Amino acid sequence: MRIQVTPALLVMIFAATLAAQETTTTTASEPKKDSALVTASKKSKATKKSTTKVITNADVKKSKGKIVVLPPKAKIAGEETTVKDPRSPLTKQDEQFRQRRIAEESLKAAEGKVGDLQKELNRIEQSFYDEDDSTYRDEVIQKRFEQTRRQLDDAQKELSDARDRLTQLTQK
Repeated sequence: MRIQVTPALLVMIFAATLAAQETTTTTASEPKKDSALVTASKKSKATKKSTTKVITNADVKKSKGKIVVLPPKAKIAGEETTVKDPRSPLTKQDEQFRQRRIAEESLKAAEGKVGDLQKELNRIEQSFYDEDDSTYRDEVIQKRFEQTRRQLDDAQKELSDARDRLTQLTQK
């Protein structure tokens, strides 16, 4: 015997299986009984009453105790008072970025100044040795060399300060 499968037959088989599943799930889901521990917990929650008492002005007037207002705590020596920064985190970050950028620019400028003064000092030193006139060397070139040397020392100090400032800002 040969059975021909048609769409109508498939729909009927599908409907029959759905109906069978519904009957098995409804019969299988009987109400579960709680264990003894669960029932005891539910009973204790139902009988438990609040133990807190609200204190009113009338209760305070009736009390026989004394009310004492304590003075504020004295600050301990060495204790720092913290002051909150009223700026938002975005404003703080923007300020740090600007300071870092300014420090980087001053570092570049200081490096350029030191480089230029070093070249100038080398040029003056070379002109000292190239000059034949000892009077001109000792009076003019020697003074110019000393002045440039002082400027170079100051510029190197500025460069060191700029590097220190930049490292402080990058460590934050």
